[in-house]
Amino acid sequence: MLSIGDFSKVSQVSKKALRYYDEINLLKPSYTDATSGYRYYDVDQLETILLIKRLKEYTFSLEEIKQVLSSGQDQVLLQQTINQKKLEITRKMQDYSLLLDRLDNDLHTLEKGKKIMTYLQKIEVKLTEVPERNIRSIRKTMNVNEYGQCLAELFEKITIEKLTPTAPPMTIYHSPDFDPENADMELAVPVAEQTKETQILSSSLCAFSTYVGPYAELDSVYSKLVKWIEEKGYKMAGAPFEIYQTDPNTTEADKNVVDVYFPVML
Repeated sequence: MLSIGDFSKVSQVSKKALRYYDEINLLKPSYTDATSGYRYYDVDQLETILLIKRLKEYTFSLEEIKQVLSSGQDQVLLQQTINQKKLEITRKMQDYSLLLDRLDNDLHTLEKGKKIMTYLQKIEVKLTEVPERNIRSIRKTMNVNEYGQCLAELFEKITIEKLTPTAPPMTIYHSPDFDPENADMELAVPVAEQTKETQILSSSLCAFSTYVGPYAELDSVYSKLVKWIEEKGYKMAGAPFEIYQTDPNTTEADKNVVDVYFPVML
């Protein structure tokens, strides 16, 4: 058996961390002296602590690691969870790649002696009449991370109800302010058939702009639209909405195409 000090030295995990793992039942020592409180570990537990370290490197939370260990290191579960982490890390790498591109563009702008925010001048805003449309929708107060799940639910209902989509999906934002954890959102798809489950979305005069790029930068379009509306003497007259011309599941983030609309009136 190894004392906690020796186990710490060999595994290169601090004694403080080992004590914490004991407290949360992640890795308990093989023996704890009732009198002194000293902890002792079997040599075989070195493999377990190395697995814990490896999974932490893969950005597993301690709770996720505990689930893997409590399953007896079930290989199917481990494979599934590692695959999920791989997807998460890949997305983060893509996000950082896009961020580096933005940094390069901003540096290039500064090298030209221009202000970073001059890119807003390139966003084109137009006035358009959005025609009346028949939609099948789901409206919920949700965390924005639940969007994909909710959209899948909507398309499932459209399939079950044998409705025919006539245009790309859209999202109507009913919340009076920005709260990503409790957003009042209505996901909708224009359909051909009129049923008791569908509704008519009235025509509206809108300020609109087409955006190409990662969704994280849509705030620039929103800001430009609001500024344009005020400068032109219009007033906002309803919930803004987005129409997605590309599928984010099959489109590279920097090639997403989104039409953003703000209903307005004079």
